[in-house]
Amino acid sequence: MEELVKAVSALVGEEYQRAAAEHGGAANTPHEGYALIKEEEEEAGDQMSAVSQKVTVLWWAVKADDLTAQREHLREIRTAAILGACELIQVAAMVDKAVEGLRKLEGGEGK
Repeated sequence: MEELVKAVSALVGEEYQRAAAEHGGAANTPHEGYALIKEEEEEAGDQMSAVSQKVTVLWWAVKADDLTAQREHLREIRTAAILGACELIQVAAMVDKAVEGLRKLEGGEGK
């Protein structure tokens, strides 16, 4: 798990840099920082809901011994899980952006 955490942390840094280059590196206000985080959190929640729903449907296919449906549901679960992971990476990147905004408000140095 430690290796995975390091890899995901690196992805968070890359996503922060991409977003900073496109939209600026700091939230302009704490309200904006919150809104950026909340948007990504909601999108991550949507993907987690999709995973949960697809796991339920997978279980029905397992009980029905429908291998074709199982294969399709597994593919859909994998896709939704990856999209959810991406959204959570964006949550963490927006946290970095909010922290940078607070540093600016406090007159501190950048990251």
